[in-house]
Amino acid sequence: LQLDMDGIEVGQINADLLSQWITIDENLQATLDTEKLTEWVNKLVEDCSTVGTQRTYKRPDGKECTVDGGIYGWEVDGEALQTMVREAVDNGAVETIAVPTLSEGDAYTAPGEQDWGKRYLDIDLTEQYVRLYDDEGKLVWESDCVSGEPDGEHDTSTGVFWLNRKASPSKLIGYEGDKRIYETEVRYWMPFDGNAIGLHDADWQSEFGGERFKEGFGSHGCVNLPVDKAKELYDLIEEGDVVVSHW
Repeated sequence: LQLDMDGIEVGQINADLLSQWITIDENLQATLDTEKLTEWVNKLVEDCSTVGTQRTYKRPDGKECTVDGGIYGWEVDGEALQTMVREAVDNGAVETIAVPTLSEGDAYTAPGEQDWGKRYLDIDLTEQYVRLYDDEGKLVWESDCVSGEPDGEHDTSTGVFWLNRKASPSKLIGYEGDKRIYETEVRYWMPFDGNAIGLHDADWQSEFGGERFKEGFGSHGCVNLPVDKAKELYDLIEEGDVVVSHW
C-alpha cells in the first residue's frame, strides 16, 4: 500500500511493517495492533502537515529565507487517513491512495521546504520591502514599505497566508479592548491575516523603508505602502494568492 500527497510518495505499508502490527495467537488468529497503526498514522500526519511549520526557501533573488506560522499549507486529515489505512489493510489492498487533507497548498515537496508555487507575495520585514513574483517566478512588482511597530502588540503577522480579499476603498477601524482608537479610510485594502492585517496605501507616511517602523512611524500591524505602489499591487494581486511574511 503506497500513500501519496500531490503525486509524491510519503508512506508505504509493506509486509515488513505489517509484521510489526499483526500478532498471531495460539489458535493462529491474526490480530491487528491498532495502537501501533495509530502511532504510525500520527507520525505521518506530523511529518506531512505543513500549516504553521517552519519552512526554508530560496527567493528568486537568491536570498535564503525562513518562515513559520500562518494558516496556509497542507493539513492531513488524520482520522480519515486512519480509517482508509485500516480498511486497506483489512482488505489486503495493493494500491496507491491519496492522503486525505483538510487543506492543501499549491505544491508538496518535503517537510521544511517551500510548499507554494512560483507566484507569491514576499514581505521581507527585515528589509522593509515587498515583492510580487508571477507564475514564472519573475519579479513583477516591488516597493519599500513600513510595517507594524515591533513592540509585541503591533507587530506585523509572520507566516504563510492566502490573500483573503481585495477592497477599494475600505474603512479600517482599530480597537484596544472595547475602545475605538482609530478609523481610517484607505484606497486599496489587501488583507492576508483575517481582515485585520493586510497591505494598504498610507498617504500619511512621508517616507517608506529603512528603520521607520522602529522610529515611531510603525503601523498597528499592517504593511503600509505608497499610494501609487498600492494601486499597482492592487491591480496585479489576486484573491487566493500566497503571501509570505517573514523576518
